[in-house]
Amino acid sequence: MGGRTEGTTAARDRDDSRVHVPHHHPRWVWVRWTRFPFGRRVLAVAAIAVVVDSVTAWAGVSLGHLGRVPVSPALPIGLLLAAMIGLNRLGFDRANRHAWREFLIVGSVCLGFTMASYAIHTGGAAEAIGLVVAALGEELIYRLAVIVVVGALVARLLGRDWRNAGEWGIAPGLVALVVGSVVFSALPGHIAQMSDALHALPFASLGLVLGYAVLRTGALVPAAIVHSLLNLVTLAVLAGDLSVSLRGAMSAAALFALVTGTVLAGLRLGILRRVGADLPEGAGLEAA
Repeated sequence: MGGRTEGTTAARDRDDSRVHVPHHHPRWVWVRWTRFPFGRRVLAVAAIAVVVDSVTAWAGVSLGHLGRVPVSPALPIGLLLAAMIGLNRLGFDRANRHAWREFLIVGSVCLGFTMASYAIHTGGAAEAIGLVVAALGEELIYRLAVIVVVGALVARLLGRDWRNAGEWGIAPGLVALVVGSVVFSALPGHIAQMSDALHALPFASLGLVLGYAVLRTGALVPAAIVHSLLNLVTLAVLAGDLSVSLRGAMSAAALFALVTGTVLAGLRLGILRRVGADLPEGAGLEAA
């Protein structure tokens, strides 16, 4: 009897020990930022692009207008920066086109429809094109040039390889995203829409979401599509051709699609991975 009791107690203790042993459940982790290889010349061009865009925006200098939309003198510099980094690195390679395929198809259709509607009912074809060009220019400057400059600087200060965003680790990328969103929010056209500091949050949040999609997957076009849509619907609201509630719904849908597309693209590109219990705590996080 005593032996059976001791055996039962020992078995119960073994069962309890199994219940209380900590277990790290598998989870999804971004293993790194996208790969943006560059050198000092690319950094110099990126820095020049940021300075030129910021100064000319505040000085009211442009290369001309498409409708009422000014064309930034920094646009050609931004395009040069994209060419130096490589269009394949910015989402034009086959793998990235495949990873974003649903978003690119639906987003392009939505953008084309919105541009046509804006051209007919609000500001004309030239202005609709101008808003898309302006969005592309801001993506090149504030989601590419600023991130490259700030991320490389922080990585260098931390003693990491600054020549490739994929080797930065998490801190330089996060700092670059925050700085990029702050500088983007401080553009004169955005400040004009703010009545107080609280109204800066939507612009800063938009900058973070757009920048995160670019820095994670390298794809610039999806962010430019969403940015263009937001430009078009915002000016349509200001012109009285679109309701505020409809604009809010369209903006929320576009941003949700971008976030969902980023996650799906990360899975397809293999940079968003399932980390198992056999890996040490935090594995892959610093490389994100």
